[in-house]
Amino acid sequence: MNHPFSVLPGLTLQPNSTFDGVSKPIELVHLDSPALSVMTDFKSVIPVTTGADVPIDEALKKMKTAGVRLLFVVDNLERIIGLITAKDIMGERPIMITQQSRVPRSAITVATIMRAQPEIQVIDIARLRQAQVGDIVETLRALERQHALVVKINKDKGTHSVVGMFSTSHISKLLGRDVAENVRPASSLAEIVGTIG
Repeated sequence: MNHPFSVLPGLTLQPNSTFDGVSKPIELVHLDSPALSVMTDFKSVIPVTTGADVPIDEALKKMKTAGVRLLFVVDNLERIIGLITAKDIMGERPIMITQQSRVPRSAITVATIMRAQPEIQVIDIARLRQAQVGDIVETLRALERQHALVVKINKDKGTHSVVGMFSTSHISKLLGRDVAENVRPASSLAEIVGTIG
């Protein structure tokens, strides 16, 4: 295979090598830290998308390549029509579809198992100004979700712009511990929003 690339010469790591520019470890956040400190901001991180007609195993491969656990499902105009997670793809639903409908796994598309737009709970970014990380942890646990979208509401048009996302894995990493344990779920989304409003 001909290509214009070259192999770069390698060196042996020298004794007493250190990290360049790293003066101290990343400071962990706390449950009483501002909620926005753990939000993935889509101004700096580009959301990864897929189409609804893509086979689920292709979507899972895209997640692995991008290092994410969630894909936004978009239509031809890039409007969000659903969400699909690695848990959805690797969970029981594809197995049940294969057994009940006699459809081979390779024929199951994202549209078949995604969470459709009307089922997606979101949080208004205006509600997050005074919220803390602990409020987000409680919200994710109560919703029994690993992710929650954050939106900016356009009141004139009656539309939402997705500006960011919270994820349990990202929050756990920043807190330095797993957040998915030992919290009593709130009884409704209204109760949750009330606590962070």
